[in-house]
This record gives sequence, C-alpha cells and structure tokens, in this order.
Amino acid sequence: MKKLFVLYGLLSIYLLLNVFVLSPMNFPLYNEIINPFVWMFIMGCSIYLSMDSGLRIKGARDKTQSLIISLIIYIIVYFLLGLIFGFEKTPYAKDVLSILKNLWSFGSVIVCQEIVRESVIKENKKKTFNFIFVTIMFILINVNFTNYFSHFVDVKTTFIYVSTTIIPSIFEGALLTYLVYTGGSRNGIIYRLFMVVPQFIVPIIPDLDWFATSVIGVTLPIAIFIYLNYIHVYRSQRLTKRERKKYNPAIYVPLFVLIVLAAGFVIGLFKYQPIAVVSGSMSPTFNRGDAVVIEKLNTQEKNQLKKGDVIQFVSGTKYVIHRIVDEGNDEYGNKLFTTKGDYNNAPDVDKVHLKDIKGKVSFIVPYVGYPSVWLSGAIS
Repeated sequence: MKKLFVLYGLLSIYLLLNVFVLSPMNFPLYNEIINPFVWMFIMGCSIYLSMDSGLRIKGARDKTQSLIISLIIYIIVYFLLGLIFGFEKTPYAKDVLSILKNLWSFGSVIVCQEIVRESVIKENKKKTFNFIFVTIMFILINVNFTNYFSHFVDVKTTFIYVSTTIIPSIFEGALLTYLVYTGGSRNGIIYRLFMVVPQFIVPIIPDLDWFATSVIGVTLPIAIFIYLNYIHVYRSQRLTKRERKKYNPAIYVPLFVLIVLAAGFVIGLFKYQPIAVVSGSMSPTFNRGDAVVIEKLNTQEKNQLKKGDVIQFVSGTKYVIHRIVDEGNDEYGNKLFTTKGDYNNAPDVDKVHLKDIKGKVSFIVPYVGYPSVWLSGAIS
C-alpha cells in the first residue's frame, strides 16, 4: 500500500506542476525534451516500485489482436467519413524530421504513461477506488491547460468543448484503464498510438463537425469495451454457453446500427433531415419547438416547386423555413420565388433563387424540437 501511495504522489506532483508551472510558463522545448524525460523518470520509479507485483493476464495475445482489428476498422471508417464531411489539412508539418519529432514527443509520453498506469493497477488490482483514481488522474494529466479557460468564455463554446473533448476524454480514460487491466500496458499504448499517429503522417484528415466528433468520441470506446469484454470473459472465465451469450457483442449490433443511423439522420447524411423550429413565423402551421423533416432537393426537384410549398432556404447567414406565395423570373430568366411566413403580415423582402433552396418540408413532428430550441437559446 505504501508503494501505491508513492505512485499516487508522483502523479499528483506531476499534475500540480503541469497545471501551475509547466503549462503557464510555456518552456521552450517542453514537449520535445522536458516532458518525455519527466515521464521516463516517473516510469522508472513506477517499474521499480511495482517489481514485486504481478498482473495476471489470460489470453493477452487474442485481446491485442482483437483490439488492433477493431482499431483498423475504425481508422478505415474514420477516413471514409471524409467523403461525406470533406477533409482538412492536419496542423503538423510532414517533413521527415517533423514527423520523427512529433512521434518522439507524443509517442514516448504515451508509452511511459501506460506503463505507469499498469504499475498503479498492479499495486491494487481489486479496488474500485484505485481504478477510478488512476482514470481521473490520467484524464487530468492529459488535459491541455494552455489557454484552457478560453473554452469557457460563453455557453456555446463551453457546450461544444464539453461535448467534443471532456466527455469523450472520460470514456476514453475509462477504456484505457480497462485495456491495461485486462491486457497490460501494451493494449493501452496501441490504442493511444492509433488515435494519435495518423495525424502526424497523413496530410489530411476528415473535417468532422462537433456533433460527429462527439458521437465518435463516445461510441468508439463503448464499442471497443463491449467487444473486448466479450473476448476477456470468453478467455478468462469458465461460463456456460448461455452465460456467454449475454456478453456476445453481436447482441449490441442493432443498437449501434440504430445510433449510427440516428446520428446520420440528425446531421443530414440522408435524403431527409430533421430541423427544430426556433421561431413562430410559420404559426399555426407549425410552431416554435416543433420539428420539421426536410426533404433535400436536387435541381430538377427545385424546378418543380410550386406555390404553397413550404421550403427551407438560405437568407444571408440564416436558414429560413417559409411558404412559397408566388414565383417569377429575374431579368436573365432564372426562376425566383416569393416567400412568406404564415404568421407574418407581409412577404419576405428578398426573393429566393433556386441555388439558395435546401429542401422542402415533408412533415411536422410537434414539440420534438424543444430541446434544440432551448439549447440554441442558451448558447446564442
């Protein structure tokens, strides 16, 4: 137990130094030299302190292979998402020296941290508190405290940061502790390297929006946990076929498919997309807090729109959902629509071009949009 408290102390000291000294002072070559060697020192201490402890791992090879297969599938799916969301350049230089420098800066720290994580787990393998402590400690240690409070300047920025960074970090931290407990530090290292290394090597990565980033950040650790937990139970516990069935990841496939389809529907990957109504300009047809399902239109379908159709279009920097009350042409013969909110007294000032039309309202779901409306109001 004394050894465990020494390890706790080393991690706590590093965290305090990182928050109050190292990050604020922004030392030159901190990432390239200081941080890796500090973690090498902590790793050396942890290995020495945990030499007499053992972490029994059954079926480690199978778990590692399963983890690698899972991560390869994830990387393939991740980059395929770029075909939908588009790609952006990675912020890291791609010359050989820069790649090696980044691999050293991040890779060496990852290796040391996961070995330290394993050492802490070894010292107390059956205490829930120990698992929770080591998980929280490493989550905090890996928070980037440089300009940290700039993410909390307003409600919108805070919400996006919590959704895309803090919550996924919690799920990832819990998964890493589980990976190390069931498969050793090797599995934690493999997982983190798969998450980090591609952006140092490839020139472009998918340009995901905050919602997609949040969904992936939460569902990936859960999916890998369910799959590897099945492998762990299958290899390390004597269970009947009936008992093993409840751990079989196949039973979760419909749930994950449903989550993926629902996320794709919300972010507009399909022909139809739900939109929360945030104004009362179309009352009583639909009201603030309702949701409308928009059918996306191609050029031919836009040309077939007629008076009375309710459309979604871009007006300046906003999306508007109003009814077509008249149609005509500009001086070049291009079709124009006059629109009006049912509740408004007069038509919209600006005419709507075909290129500005996004889709047509297909049907209405009352009250479903209230959470989005409340959230939009809070972060605006």
